[in-house]
Amino acid sequence: MNEDKRKGIAHETLRRYITDHHRRCTPERFAVLDTILDMPSRFTVDELCDTIEGGDFRVSRATVYNTVELLSEAGMLRKMHTQTDTWEVTLESQFTVRLVCRKCGKIRDVRDQQLWRTLTLKRYQSFIADSYEVCLSGYCPRCRPKDRRNKKQN
Repeated sequence: MNEDKRKGIAHETLRRYITDHHRRCTPERFAVLDTILDMPSRFTVDELCDTIEGGDFRVSRATVYNTVELLSEAGMLRKMHTQTDTWEVTLESQFTVRLVCRKCGKIRDVRDQQLWRTLTLKRYQSFIADSYEVCLSGYCPRCRPKDRRNKKQN
């Protein structure tokens, strides 16, 4: 998906969510969204604030935090369950398994279609799942313990 189309979909999704939930449609919210879409795939709110402060558009820190929460409510952002409060854009609906290294913190996403099929068949009483987040903790190839005894324990 090209960048213009991605931004167009993101703007329309936010506009629809704001309208449906009777919120104010402000230029600041769309400026924060545009900045997020231009950032690396994962970011912290502090990194987002620093990027916005260096740009042409002035937005308060409170507006940034509130907009991140709004985008999360709208299903456009997701907080990652890692060591720091990191966020990522969730516009594209793809199922991935997140591999997080316990030692260096490196994150790698891999697709696992078999696990996705299994999870979509799973039903929970009085609960309808609309997204899945699977996070595995372990050691990346660089940080993996070299001692065989350690491998058996982990």
